[in-house]
Amino acid sequence: MPTPNTPKRTILLGRSSECDVIINHPEVSGRHAFLSILPDGAVEIKDAGSRNGTFINGERVLNGILRPGDKLSFGSQVIDWEAILRDPPPPIGGSGSPTRSTRVPFKKETPLQTLLWVIIAVIVVGAILWFFVKPWVFQPK
Repeated sequence: MPTPNTPKRTILLGRSSECDVIINHPEVSGRHAFLSILPDGAVEIKDAGSRNGTFINGERVLNGILRPGDKLSFGSQVIDWEAILRDPPPPIGGSGSPTRSTRVPFKKETPLQTLLWVIIAVIVVGAILWFFVKPWVFQPK
């Protein structure tokens, strides 16, 4: 169930072709920031770990609420965020579906699961060497 802060729509901004809105400028990171429309209608910007930063009215922010007339910039590149919202990119998969930036990633394995897979792989390789390679390599003369 959505919480009050769950975005209705999120748009990924950056230089990468994976982004919903591509901004081809050297000061813009590949995945620079997320522009979200919250259920209450507020517009939120979240920096995605960019190199040159995200700024609202000249102040660097990690996340912040945009209001009409606010100046959004990535590094020194000014972004017309209001124009993006007037003509947003279509959601992937039809109306109302999430964009690429809001899809849930695959569950990551824990270090214990990774260790278990390594142990299983070592046992399988050892068994192959013991039963198939050893008799063939060490034949009595």
